[in-house]
Amino acid sequence: MSYMSTVLALNEFFPENFIFVNSFSLYGYTAGSIILPIITERSLEAYGYSGAFVILGALNLNLVACGATLRKAPRENTTSITNEGGNETGMTERQNRTDNGMISPNQYSAFLDGGTDDQPSEDEGDKTRLIKTKMWNNRNQDKLPETESTGIRRLFQSCKQSFGICNESIYLISSPLHFLLYYLSFAWMLFLVPHAEQLGIPPSKAVFLSTIGGIGGIIGRTLLIVIIHKELQVYTFYIATGVVCTASFLLDFIGSSYGVRAVLAFVQGYSFFIEDCIPGNLYKDAIFNDANFGASVALGSFMGGLGATVSGTFSGYLYDVTQSFTKVFIITGCFHACAVFNLAFVAILIKRRNDRTTLT
Repeated sequence: MSYMSTVLALNEFFPENFIFVNSFSLYGYTAGSIILPIITERSLEAYGYSGAFVILGALNLNLVACGATLRKAPRENTTSITNEGGNETGMTERQNRTDNGMISPNQYSAFLDGGTDDQPSEDEGDKTRLIKTKMWNNRNQDKLPETESTGIRRLFQSCKQSFGICNESIYLISSPLHFLLYYLSFAWMLFLVPHAEQLGIPPSKAVFLSTIGGIGGIIGRTLLIVIIHKELQVYTFYIATGVVCTASFLLDFIGSSYGVRAVLAFVQGYSFFIEDCIPGNLYKDAIFNDANFGASVALGSFMGGLGATVSGTFSGYLYDVTQSFTKVFIITGCFHACAVFNLAFVAILIKRRNDRTTLT
């Protein structure tokens, strides 16, 4: 619940730079993965499980303070635009949009006419939204018979707005990806240290594998933020990272020494803390109508919650059957390959839609 609220707030404050800001905000998550394993291990040694849980609970109380900092985004200040005749027109960004987050008819006409001297030109992002919104409206109007009464038409449109996420076919196709990403990352975090201990590494050393993975995550996230800021091919980077991560799981059998486990933990941490930014991209890129942003966050979080729940149960079941964490990690690599395939397919669909939008 705190995650969804934070994401929605970030989108309100930074609608145009959400992907960058969301990725940057996840640094805190990465830092926690470095510090908390050490705190937990030392707390267990000093106070046992009960004391360790009390300390973790006290740390979690910080969520109350974090929640108290969330605010609604203030309305934009009215800006005066002076045309050639000297008339000033007060306009705000919120006035230029309809209540459901779509572009107003006035902006349509300005865009379709190619702009005028007395109106600022739209940037590329605004143009894309204009075209997407026009296509969305035309598509919905085509589905409504002309013989429908006004009341039925309004009811139909109300239902479409209430369940608009059902019309987001690309995002629905990406739903398994949300499930798999959370499943894979939580399974890795849960069993990374027990896997090392089963291979004969002392617990006091094994716990630092989580820290090594977190350090890899800091490096990976920093590189990702640079790529997003430079507006490079982020999905290509995601897919390449996923291939590397899949290989690291499939090669889990290559050695049991601490050095080998540290390298694998670093690569996997580097990859997972890049991949956990994928949902933030899909909230924006896979959604056709901006009004469905909140529903996309809710659905993605729900699928992620299912994945996190299943990760411990199913991975634990696999270990009970195989009695080998190595086999569990190799099977996890196969699941990760499925996630990479899903991501590649969704990226192709997004690119094709954007190309059609540009042509339109």
